[in-house]
Amino acid sequence: MENRVQWLRLLVGIALTVVLLRVAQLQLIRGSAYRLLAERNRVRLVPEQAPRGLILDRHGRVLATTQTVFRVALIPQELEDLPSVLAHVGSVVHTPVDGLQRELERQPAPAFLPVTLVNRVPKDVAFRLEEERWRWPGLLVQADALRHYPRGSCAAHLLGYVGQPTAEELPWLKAYGIQPRSLVGRVGLEQWLDAVLRGRAGGVMIEVNHRSRRVRVIGQRRPEAGARVVLTIDAQLQSTIEQAFGTQPGAAVVLDPRTGEVLALVSAPAFAPESFATLDTQAIRRILSDPGSPLMNRATAAAYQPGSIVKLVTAAAGLEHRLMAPATVISCAGSTTIGDRVFHCWKRDGHGPLTMPEALAHSCNVYFMQVGRSLGASRLRAALAQAGLANTTGWPLPERAGHLPARRLTEGEVALLALGQGEIEVTVVAAAVLVSALANGGRFVEPWVVRTVAGRPAGRPILRGQLGWSRETIAAVRAGMVEAVRHPSGTAHRALSPDLGIAGKTGTAQTHVPGRTHGWFVGFCPVEQPRVAMAIVAEFGGSGGELPAQIGRLVCESVGS
Repeated sequence: MENRVQWLRLLVGIALTVVLLRVAQLQLIRGSAYRLLAERNRVRLVPEQAPRGLILDRHGRVLATTQTVFRVALIPQELEDLPSVLAHVGSVVHTPVDGLQRELERQPAPAFLPVTLVNRVPKDVAFRLEEERWRWPGLLVQADALRHYPRGSCAAHLLGYVGQPTAEELPWLKAYGIQPRSLVGRVGLEQWLDAVLRGRAGGVMIEVNHRSRRVRVIGQRRPEAGARVVLTIDAQLQSTIEQAFGTQPGAAVVLDPRTGEVLALVSAPAFAPESFATLDTQAIRRILSDPGSPLMNRATAAAYQPGSIVKLVTAAAGLEHRLMAPATVISCAGSTTIGDRVFHCWKRDGHGPLTMPEALAHSCNVYFMQVGRSLGASRLRAALAQAGLANTTGWPLPERAGHLPARRLTEGEVALLALGQGEIEVTVVAAAVLVSALANGGRFVEPWVVRTVAGRPAGRPILRGQLGWSRETIAAVRAGMVEAVRHPSGTAHRALSPDLGIAGKTGTAQTHVPGRTHGWFVGFCPVEQPRVAMAIVAEFGGSGGELPAQIGRLVCESVGS
């Protein structure tokens, strides 16, 4: 018996020792870690996203703003009677209870964070639910700051759109206060300026009990709205050009040739960026499956054969190399023979004798094929590169470079290259920069679009170099552009305006689709003191003397009025 008591005392002693050692470990060694863990379990942060900053045009017109919308959410840890809550919400928002139940089950339920039940409800419905919320613990009506584009698809490719962060992005974005439901810039200016547009998130720090029920509010930090951004574009001019395109695919870039400011950047067809902000899956699916590729920015990310707008460079190269003078006459009989091949002018019965400005005005193929042959492949290719047609322009958003042939060319291929045909591709923004240099006397300007961020200047004119043509050459080329618009038989005559002088050049480029051509117009106005330079392309849109020239006139009349 006595041995049993001794063994019992020993076992109790060992057990007490273990308990004391464990208590010492918990209190002395791991105490601070467990206190921190308990504090984390006691305190919850309910985040509140900041409204994104406004985006305005040069005249203060709103292009992107924040719109308050209401959503109904539940906090699972506070729910006492889920079926009753769902029945109440369903009766108010006119939604079947089983649909609400499926929506609730579809989403994860992170600790003490609201789970969305109904994404958007009208204001009167939100107010009714809020008034009765005291009867339903765990039910929330939350006001969300949703990205809103009041001008619809206007400047969509420039502005871009917002969306929720991906699973790959979220871990490193959390350091900046980004939550799974936050909206971040995906493309365009929304992405490029995301850090300044999204502002600083806030939230409410609350204390909860062991059942995750709210006890009290510990503190609150109000969110800070993102910075206001002012652009160089003119929203009214942008809308005018977009409406003029209608259903015709194409692009236009309008610059101030003195500064490089982008006054309009159009890509058609466009899309509604708000579809991405509201997570409208059906609308997004339609955009992504549209064969017209509305998400492609044709102004900067697409390259086209330029056609006869290249004759501006061919003419200048011939003058610079002294192969001809502005008054040099070449006669067009309607065709010319190179080797064993006959190359036709677009006017089959010929233009007759023409000077260089007249050849530009009437866009005579025979004239410029002869000039191109005289230049040869090397000098012509160098002139096209010098004009910036194979380079990027310094545009701050993604931009595609043009293309010039690098291989050895036959004499016939050189003649076609002088007309803007063959292995040559040009972006619309590069063409706009080139015509800006013609308008301002020979300076390459870098296109820029952000004027101010939070009231501070964010852009300025940047000179990227000189065109390298003499004043006399530029004057002769400009004279041909003026005649192309002014003369009744000029190819750009549809750009003629009774209100101001316009200089222009059209182009009609062959494509891989038989009988379908790209139509181009490049030009500037007013002729005496240019304030606008532009490049416009109608994709598979026929002649450049039709819709593109008409849009050119609209641009000049809109800005000049």
